[in-house]
Amino acid sequence: MRFALRVLCFLLSRFRRIFYRLISDKCVSGKYAGLSPVLACGRGKITFGTGVSIGIKEDAGFWNTYAFLNVRKEDSSITFGANTLIGNQFTVVSEGPGIEIGQDVLIGTGVSICDSDFHAIPVKERLHGVPKKGRVVIGNSVWIGDRVLILKGSEIGEGCVVAAGAVVSGKFPPDVLIGGVPAKIIRTLPENRT
Repeated sequence: MRFALRVLCFLLSRFRRIFYRLISDKCVSGKYAGLSPVLACGRGKITFGTGVSIGIKEDAGFWNTYAFLNVRKEDSSITFGANTLIGNQFTVVSEGPGIEIGQDVLIGTGVSICDSDFHAIPVKERLHGVPKKGRVVIGNSVWIGDRVLILKGSEIGEGCVVAAGAVVSGKFPPDVLIGGVPAKIIRTLPENRT
């Protein structure tokens, strides 16, 4: 009975991944290991370095969520550096100048990244105004905790750690611990320099 259940789980997991790949747009270059389903859509370009992995079977959200990668406009782009590991329920949306994720980055469960406000702020312009946009750059060897929101124009330096639940907006130097709402530098990480 246990063996039959494992086979059924394997087949269900595989079916979900294949289904999401079939309904995805052809905006992806490079390959990734998708342990959880990945929906890639839009008119822009999504690029994967070697060794990128999306989804963790032993973590929350594996069976009932998917990763959502959206490049809304033709000039929108999302780039993943080599050996980046991404948790479940990951959302990344580019409507503006692009999102660049470095190499060897660890991204927790429930993380969202966007390079646009998607709507103008003033009431009279919300439906028809031009939203603010800004390129997002995440350096190499960054660790992003669970449920982090990274907003337009953010730059996270190499070797940083972003605490769970942080809302990141702004530019941060390398090798610092970032946390809070809004995120700020909590302390430096001198152990990264040894």
